[in-house]
Amino acid sequence: MNNLRILYHMMRADFLERTRRYSFLVMLALVMWIGYLSASGQFRMRVPPDHIGIVNSAWVGATMTITVTLLLGWLGFYLVKGSVSRDYETGVGQIMATTPLSRRLYMLGKWLSNFAVLAIMILIMMLEGILMNLTVGVEGMDLLALSAPLLFIALPCMAVVAAVAVLFESVSWLRGGLGNVIYFFTFLAALISTDITAVGNPEKTNNPYVDVAGWRIIGESVSRAAHAAYPNSAGGFAFSITNLKSAKLFYWSGMIWTTDIFLSRLFFMLIAIGVVMLASLLFDRFNPSRVLPNKKRKQSSLRESALETESAPVSQVHLAPLTGTQRRFHFDALLIGELTLLLKGQRWWWYSVAIILIVVEVFSDVEITRLLLVLSWTWPILILSGLGCRESRHNTGQIVFSAPRPLVYQLSASWIAAFAVLAVIGSGALLRFLIAGEILSIMGWMTGVLFIPSLAVALGVLTRSNKSFEVLYVLWMYMLAQKAALFDFMRMLPESHWYFYALIAPALCLTAAFARQRQLMKG
Repeated sequence: MNNLRILYHMMRADFLERTRRYSFLVMLALVMWIGYLSASGQFRMRVPPDHIGIVNSAWVGATMTITVTLLLGWLGFYLVKGSVSRDYETGVGQIMATTPLSRRLYMLGKWLSNFAVLAIMILIMMLEGILMNLTVGVEGMDLLALSAPLLFIALPCMAVVAAVAVLFESVSWLRGGLGNVIYFFTFLAALISTDITAVGNPEKTNNPYVDVAGWRIIGESVSRAAHAAYPNSAGGFAFSITNLKSAKLFYWSGMIWTTDIFLSRLFFMLIAIGVVMLASLLFDRFNPSRVLPNKKRKQSSLRESALETESAPVSQVHLAPLTGTQRRFHFDALLIGELTLLLKGQRWWWYSVAIILIVVEVFSDVEITRLLLVLSWTWPILILSGLGCRESRHNTGQIVFSAPRPLVYQLSASWIAAFAVLAVIGSGALLRFLIAGEILSIMGWMTGVLFIPSLAVALGVLTRSNKSFEVLYVLWMYMLAQKAALFDFMRMLPESHWYFYALIAPALCLTAAFARQRQLMKG
């Protein structure tokens, strides 16, 4: 009973701390907007080519479930991840390590807190769906048909997402930006492996025990209803935002809940608990003795140097008077310092990959070079994400901002350092475009090296976190690799309006400057 009380109070305190953060309010507003789009039929489930269901309670609930598993399955991970890291950074973890609190209980509390945050999002979306269904539903109100998919499909999916966030935080090398990138591609691979186009195919059996997002479960039921109404339908299942000029409507009464479906949802809840137990085994419980060997050597050397300093006799130290030359500010020294901080800690293999990408870009076909340039500019994502927020993350703002004119010098030096890194890594593509005489591609390249550091600095200053840039930038570069014209800032597609990003870049810099000025005024 005492453990349950400890678990409850730890989960409650962590949950309240999360809900008071700005990121929670932003995600809440986004969920409400997405819920409106889903309930109003702007997010569409359809059976190819043009069969969609009549908007009723069942259709609204299923559409919201597909939407929430996609949205919160991706963004929800980044929303809840970071609680353990904050305990490391704030020193709360070291205090907890002195108590009898076990690793298993600590991880369970973090998981329940994560799950509660995501569950609140689902509850709000469900209430919004009920309200929307009362106003736009054409077949009356069926509370069970609307809420059951959200409760029985979306909630177990969120339990798994919350557990994976805890697991990533229990592993030191997954706790930071690298883990954020890895999760994005893992989640993307999971969506691809779902293969919802195979739903409704009689030659393939849909296994609910491998369908954590519930897309196949819902899609199979919808596809059967469409085939019953239109025997010539192509089958399968699709989810899109596209508007159909002429759609064939069919009636879908909702899910038929079988024992296998309920057992599969229970299975995923058990999987989530198992992931949390694995995380508790990997968690170091803020134990300094489990630090990596190279970090141990650094810490021991620091302790030895500190002891030597304490034992050394103190001599009279006199500061040399400042001369006129010494009083002048040297921007080049600041720029070199920013460049050093940007590249600090990168291993030899990081530089090796960058060099290989540069060389391959030069000797590849122009179209292949464009794709390689996307990869090259994605490679330094973890160092770019520190722009504008490094001072907040490491609590060095009072030192950095006490320098002369920090708004002009420090912010511009960090931007130029990032510009230089991107220019060097993308130099192979620039040379290839010059050889091929691709003038517009050269201009697109220049737009890219202006826009990327501007986006990184603006997001870093505004959010004071590296996570927002890492999430947005990975998604952006993925859409760019898929040749989505809206995201094209480097002129990969002739029809894209890439030149607009040349105007957006200075606007982002000005936004970062105004935000930093407000931060400086607040102290």
